[in-house]
Amino acid sequence: MLLEAVIPVRHDARGRYADSTFPWSDKNVVTRSYGAGMPSAEHESPIALVKLDPGLVAWLLTNVFDVKVPDYHHARAQPTDVRVLVPRTYHADGMLLFCDVTDQPLLAVVLEVQRGWDVTKRRTWKLYVAQLEAELNVNAGLLVYCPDPRIARRYRDLFEFDGLSLTLRPLIFTPHDVPLVVDVDLARANPALAVLSTICHSGDSDVEATFPALAEALLSLGPKRAILYYDVVLAGLPEATRVRWEAFMTTAIGHEYRSELFRQIAADGEARGEARAILTVLEARGLAVPADVRERILACTDLPQLDVWLRRAGTATTIDEVVGD
Repeated sequence: MLLEAVIPVRHDARGRYADSTFPWSDKNVVTRSYGAGMPSAEHESPIALVKLDPGLVAWLLTNVFDVKVPDYHHARAQPTDVRVLVPRTYHADGMLLFCDVTDQPLLAVVLEVQRGWDVTKRRTWKLYVAQLEAELNVNAGLLVYCPDPRIARRYRDLFEFDGLSLTLRPLIFTPHDVPLVVDVDLARANPALAVLSTICHSGDSDVEATFPALAEALLSLGPKRAILYYDVVLAGLPEATRVRWEAFMTTAIGHEYRSELFRQIAADGEARGEARAILTVLEARGLAVPADVRERILACTDLPQLDVWLRRAGTATTIDEVVGD
């Protein structure tokens, strides 16, 4: 179920993450948070990443398949159910629309993660693409991630010669098509790619080479968004690699639990608790708190400063005695 929160994400034309730290972009990619917790399987991790950052699809299309992505303003999710006249519904793993500033679709992409062989995909994949093109009057492509290169080859062969059937050219990629992201600047510019890279190369002997760049990518996101990406990392890694990743975050980076991100979140929570305690004390003592002072107290994350205000709140006779210099 879709939540109503909309998260603004900025990218450049090649799908790289950008915000005030990365000012080279004027692309807005709008993602929607999807309910129901951390993904729990290899199948879900790539889809979860796209939901967090649709710019990852633009990067894959451009850099892996040399597909020109239109000059889009933002991207949004499309319902993934495809209904036909007979009482049956087909369900794609994901559908994404790249839109202009007026929210008109410029390009549609169907997303599929295919871990096993299913010959019926020869027809259902065509249905997904045809339905999108007919409904939205826009070009649509099919992007398929196959974790197993052998399965990927079988699907490529399946669509190589379709005879009289409707021709479909699925864009199929495997872990080998995703670069090993070890460059910190690239990881910071595109955190979703850094996560996907580590997941795709999780069985490789050199996967640990991605850990420093991935850690920096997560730190660049800020605590609240980083947790979402971190959960995808944990869900997408096999147990042995996950243990090595958490050991790296604990020792090499010097983090006590998972990472500094979680300490920041804990500190934020402690700060909010102290801020509320200050307001409670002031209200209990009958001191009126102006709106601007209330906002200042609640916005403060400096724990030592909050401690000072809390001590003053117990004895002060005016608000200025609490928050004044």
